[in-house]
Amino acid sequence: MKFYACSQMGISKKENEDRMILGKSVIAEGSFITNIDTGTIAIADGVGGNNAGAVASHFVATRLTVTDNISLEQLSKINTDLIELSNTEPQYSKMATTLSGIHFDKDRIFIFHVGNTRIYTLQGGKYLKQLTFDDTTINYLIASGRLSSDEAENFDRKNEIIACFGGGIPTLFKVTLSTVSITSPILLTSDGIHDYLSTDSLEDIVDEYGISLQTCEKLIDVARQQGSVDDASVIIGGYI
Repeated sequence: MKFYACSQMGISKKENEDRMILGKSVIAEGSFITNIDTGTIAIADGVGGNNAGAVASHFVATRLTVTDNISLEQLSKINTDLIELSNTEPQYSKMATTLSGIHFDKDRIFIFHVGNTRIYTLQGGKYLKQLTFDDTTINYLIASGRLSSDEAENFDRKNEIIACFGGGIPTLFKVTLSTVSITSPILLTSDGIHDYLSTDSLEDIVDEYGISLQTCEKLIDVARQQGSVDDASVIIGGYI
C-alpha cells in the first residue's frame, strides 16, 4: 500500500505539535511518500492549550512505532507512562495528545482513536465516510440533548476535547479500538484541516487531485486560505 503524507507547522508557531506515524517512522514536518504492507498509519496532535504538546504527541507516536500488535492494554500502558512522564517536570504538567490511526497486520485491520483527529474512508472513489467520532464538548452536548444544532453554530468551544492521551488524569483516556474491513483509500487529518474544510470541500479536492501528495499539500493550502493557523497534517493512501 502506498501512502502520501504532509505536515506543516501552524502560522506564527514555534513548533509543530502534530506527529505523523508512517510504519516505523515518526514525522513532524514535511512531505513524504512511503509503501507499507503491515504496521501503523496515524496522526497524533499535541494539545496546544496544555504544556508540551509536541512532547506528548512525539512520546505516544514513538511508542507506537515499536508496538507490533495494538491492544487496549498496550495503549493504556502508553497513557500511564505519559502521565508519569508529565509528573517529572513542571513544563510537562498535564501534557496531552489526541491520536487516530490504523494498524495493519497480516490478518486484521485495527482502527484506534481518541480526541478529535479524524479517519475517513473514500467510498466509491468520491464520497468520504468518517470512521471516527470527535471526542469534543460540542459533540457531547449535542448527543446528550443539551445543545441544539442551531445553538451549536455559535458555540464558542468547538475545539475543546473531552478525551485524550495524558492530560494529567487517567479518566481522560477513553480510547476506542476495533477491527474493521477497509478496501478503499483512507484519509487522516488533524483538526488544522477538517475544522476549516467541510466534507464537501475535502471530497472536491480529493476528486480533483486524486490519491497523491498534491492532494495533501492542497488540503493544507486551502485550509490556510480558510483561516487555519494551527498545525496541519494529512495522510492519504492505502487500498487504491
